[in-house]
Amino acid sequence: MESSLFALVVTHVQAEAKDTLVLELQHPQRQDLPQFSAGSHLEVYLENGLIRHYSLLNCSSERQRYVIAVGLAQDGRGGSQYIHQKIRVGDTLKVSSPRNNFPLLDADAYCFIAGGIGITPILSMIHWCIKNHKKWRLIYALRHKQRASFYEDLIQLAPENIQFYFNDEHEQQHLNVEEIVKNLNASEHIYCCGPNAMMQSVQQAAQHLAPERVHFEWFSAPVLEHSAIQTSDSFTLKLKRSGKEIQVMADQSILDALEQEGFELPFSCRAGICRSCETTVCSGTPDHQDMILSDEERAENKSMLICVSRAKSQMIELDL
Repeated sequence: MESSLFALVVTHVQAEAKDTLVLELQHPQRQDLPQFSAGSHLEVYLENGLIRHYSLLNCSSERQRYVIAVGLAQDGRGGSQYIHQKIRVGDTLKVSSPRNNFPLLDADAYCFIAGGIGITPILSMIHWCIKNHKKWRLIYALRHKQRASFYEDLIQLAPENIQFYFNDEHEQQHLNVEEIVKNLNASEHIYCCGPNAMMQSVQQAAQHLAPERVHFEWFSAPVLEHSAIQTSDSFTLKLKRSGKEIQVMADQSILDALEQEGFELPFSCRAGICRSCETTVCSGTPDHQDMILSDEERAENKSMLICVSRAKSQMIELDL
């Protein structure tokens, strides 16, 4: 895993709205960086041992820099606080090559719905749309204007395409997503990123649309009234490369069981919202409980996210 990481220099740090910090990263010798596509993110490996994912918000045609934004999470696990308090211009950050779990598929038109720091992957998508002469519009919802990251940048890009919704300026405190979905053009794809409550509302309102027209990026696993993450009976995990068999208990994840046996495997979120722990399935039937794999990928059962997904069969064999 370490071989896929490289060190970048922080060349610019800027406060953007309230509690949002923008970092520009460049190669130490100003060499071109690996290309990325709109919707991509970086895994950032912090010196305090935490790994965090941050969306790339600049235009994907740029090769000299990566730009990320870090919202300060008051109830987080310390990643954003570390960056806000410790990282300065000239520091070095260890990052992964860009990965894209939120790809912008080719469509005639796009309806972007963003909430809070969820604007970051959408920004790169907007740059792509402008560069490629695609129709787009943005609905950007926030609690109040002082938290509107990139407000001035967006206004300069195309104010006629953007609707800001500040909760404190409306009697109805939440965005009317039902009305937005109802008024979609037949050719529009929805791309949504923001707080879980907003995204679940969009998901509910758009459930009658073809799945390929509705796209989400989750920053954390949604907490549902009846949790989507369910335990199941214990099952046997077989490791193909060694033939070793491990019993995964009802209250364990596959990742937990492997770590208990001394295995060190890549992971990041432990919530099924990234692909860091994605593992090839050799035999058996996964019980997919992640928020990343598409319906087609789930049906194929070729891989699974071992941080949350379990097994429907009594034994599952993985390429480990």
